[in-house]
Amino acid sequence: MRAYSIVFLDIDGTLLDSHHQVMPQTRLLLNRLERRGVPIVLCSARSPGGVELVSRQAGLHSPVVCYVGGLVSASDGSILRDVGIEPSLAVRFKKFAAEQHPGVVVSAYLYDVWLTDDPGSPAVQREARISQCTPVKGTLELAAQTASHVHKLLCIGDSKRVLALQNEAAQRFPQLVFLRSGATYLEVLPPESSKRAAAEALHNRYGARREETVAFGDSFVDMDMLRYAGLGVAMGNAPGPVKEAADRVTASNDEEGIYITLKSLKFKAPRLNPMEEKSRKEDGDEAL
Repeated sequence: MRAYSIVFLDIDGTLLDSHHQVMPQTRLLLNRLERRGVPIVLCSARSPGGVELVSRQAGLHSPVVCYVGGLVSASDGSILRDVGIEPSLAVRFKKFAAEQHPGVVVSAYLYDVWLTDDPGSPAVQREARISQCTPVKGTLELAAQTASHVHKLLCIGDSKRVLALQNEAAQRFPQLVFLRSGATYLEVLPPESSKRAAAEALHNRYGARREETVAFGDSFVDMDMLRYAGLGVAMGNAPGPVKEAADRVTASNDEEGIYITLKSLKFKAPRLNPMEEKSRKEDGDEAL
């Protein structure tokens, strides 16, 4: 039986249930695996602060992937991967969206800052409640004058308007990637941002082989990661195309789908690079 060494988990709709909580059996099993030296990597479109909230709820201490792979941080907070949208391009897209689809709200993320023209917008407030992040009032146009890059743009609106914006923008801005993370959400990213790229960087960092990775997801932004992993697992609540992209389909996020699959697999700790091995010894961790 194959032994797996790294677990990659999407957050919303995957690790979190419909009440935005980590289910108890799943949390206990993830903690047990991490104590055995198996990295449990959260992979999300969320900002670092949004991912950190879930990481604390789940009791995890492994590296995290934010902005669909645009920003990857080690367990000590050091940045391992950092890519984004050129600021002037981000401004041009925002202007296009405002002119062609005024009902869609566009906000920007730069590291751990969520920038929006109108923090009081119902769409922004709804997202703030889900992600438990606080939007900051400010213009992208002003931030673009000093920012090195924008990690992502988030478009929120009626599902039909968001779909229309995606289709039109894909033709107008071929240098950007447009991914749906929900019926009313459109993530705008640079081509370099992907969960697959982040997963590849981390499994190489740990000296693990691709076939030793397990990935769980429920949405279209997870498909490349599911296809890349040695075992890609779609949640029962995922749409059809996501399930087709996976090797296996588990129960839904409200039915401990992650726990059901992980408890049936065998795990071993990956080989650590010298810096991580040194850190573990300094922290007093025992080798497996």
